[in-house]
Amino acid sequence: MGAVEDFASLAHAHWEFACWQRVKHRARTFALISFPDSHPFRKAVEDICTDLDSVQYEARCCLYKIVRRHGEFRGSVNGWWFEDPGKDLFQSDAQKYHDCPEYIFGRGIRRDHELPLFGLASIHSLETRGRAFLEAAGRLLKATTPGAKRRLDHAAKVFEKDCKRVQRHLKKVKVCKKHVYDVLLCLHRWGIPGGAPLLVLEFLVGREGGLG
Repeated sequence: MGAVEDFASLAHAHWEFACWQRVKHRARTFALISFPDSHPFRKAVEDICTDLDSVQYEARCCLYKIVRRHGEFRGSVNGWWFEDPGKDLFQSDAQKYHDCPEYIFGRGIRRDHELPLFGLASIHSLETRGRAFLEAAGRLLKATTPGAKRRLDHAAKVFEKDCKRVQRHLKKVKVCKKHVYDVLLCLHRWGIPGGAPLLVLEFLVGREGGLG
């Protein structure tokens, strides 16, 4: 691949990586606020959030190869400035991708065991953003070794399995009733007739009996 193709694939993979980091941090935050460490739902969310760490590693290895092939560079990538992209482009500890605060809870703090609608949407977004990052990483790695592709395929299988696990837990998670009523009220005010608001809400929640 030429320099243009390399850097286009790199920029796309980084964009999906940044989106994945943002959604992952947001989902972890909502799970932390609503559920204790020992809760199975917290464990399921944590597992899905770490499933793509190996994909991040493969993308970083591919980045090193591109830097060796075309030379060092610095500049703005997808709106973020990097002094050393060859080192920092796929670093997950960078808070630049986060759009909500960090929370720390002491022992014994009680949780309400329910999610706001925005928190529920963040959990659902793990699937779409994770798959998008996998696809972008696959494009970036398509010219690399067969071993990298096998590892990527394995990570994708684990990710899909954990997605189904999170979905099973979501069927048991209650949604904040105040948010549910607010959405229903907004839908009614917009003039959506009959039982359509309820159907829309169940679609948003993504499960049977989603009103908790």
